[in-house]
Amino acid sequence: MKYKIFSVLLLIVAFLVTQPVSAHDYHASITDVKYNPNTQSLEVAVKVFMDDLENALSRQAKTKVIYSSSSEEVKKYITEYLHKTLSFELEKGKPLKSRLLGSEEDVDVVWMYVEVPVQKGTLAQLYVKNAILMDLFTDQMNIVNVDYKGETESVLMQRGDVTKKLTF
Repeated sequence: MKYKIFSVLLLIVAFLVTQPVSAHDYHASITDVKYNPNTQSLEVAVKVFMDDLENALSRQAKTKVIYSSSSEEVKKYITEYLHKTLSFELEKGKPLKSRLLGSEEDVDVVWMYVEVPVQKGTLAQLYVKNAILMDLFTDQMNIVNVDYKGETESVLMQRGDVTKKLTF
């Protein structure tokens, strides 16, 4: 089963990488999560297309938002958006606090960096909710890769199925 999921994710990533950067007919994000035992936190990097992020932030703010990594207002909008669409829980129904560390532009995508303190030396399980851009696109796919102690688990979220439980 894991091999089948991995193969599908690999095909999706290959498709994303080979597409032209000018426009996109697909809607996907990639979230990389790594547990840092030294800081007892999850280090999260979220990659989305800039135009999609601007559309989501504009809809939320009810005004036109143009991405700028140095804008305090944009940081506020990103923080609010991520709090609504991305969460991590050790126990079901108890979301962990997260903090936006910053973001950066890379060609036509934006990387957003988040830190999530977990206050535990080990993780038995992790509930991940990723509904990023699901409010905009019915075909949105969010790939989440979680690296814990050198082992990576990958899950795919789609509309109607935005929360997954990972067991370590």
